[in-house]
Amino acid sequence: MAYKCTDAESIYVDLPFCRGKKSLPGLRGKVYGISKRDIVSYPTITQKPAKLADFVTYTGDFKLAADKKWHQVGLIPDQSQLQSESQGSYGSKTFKNTLKVLIPGTEEDATGYICEANNDEMIYLAVQRNGKARVLGSDAFTPMLTLSQDSGQSATDTNATTIQIEVTDICPAPFYPGKIETADGNISGATGIAVAAAPAVSHD
Repeated sequence: MAYKCTDAESIYVDLPFCRGKKSLPGLRGKVYGISKRDIVSYPTITQKPAKLADFVTYTGDFKLAADKKWHQVGLIPDQSQLQSESQGSYGSKTFKNTLKVLIPGTEEDATGYICEANNDEMIYLAVQRNGKARVLGSDAFTPMLTLSQDSGQSATDTNATTIQIEVTDICPAPFYPGKIETADGNISGATGIAVAAAPAVSHD
């Protein structure tokens, strides 16, 4: 009698091409970063997906240490890119996720940022044009950062600080629809839009 993998049922469905539907390339003008030291607990991906999106979508929020927030890193427009590719051997395959972002300038703050991050363990959120956040890094996998600066030579060159993030994950950079806590308030990882604060409860 053949063994049946009851815990590995396939859930493939049609992936139709909808004419007229837009799929916008590129990323929005900022990424969010945080040190793994400042994360108390991580969101999770279900082990029992009911649909394809479940394979690559986190549930829950990143719980941060007291007084810690995601920091925002502003980017040079249209110069950043997120890529994913399969790696490894059959039965043990994972994905290599790569994010390359360019920060304007090479002044003190940008230089200090890459100095501090150089030997740290970081997590980053890249935001697609449609507002959906993608995660680089996890509790299990720490990104490798390649950090560089280029002053440029001529008046038409770019003066920029570059952060390249490479990390292994079980899937292409997972989607994070949860809460992004920043110094300016909370952002939805599903839409990229600020989340209104809950009204204060009166005990009068």
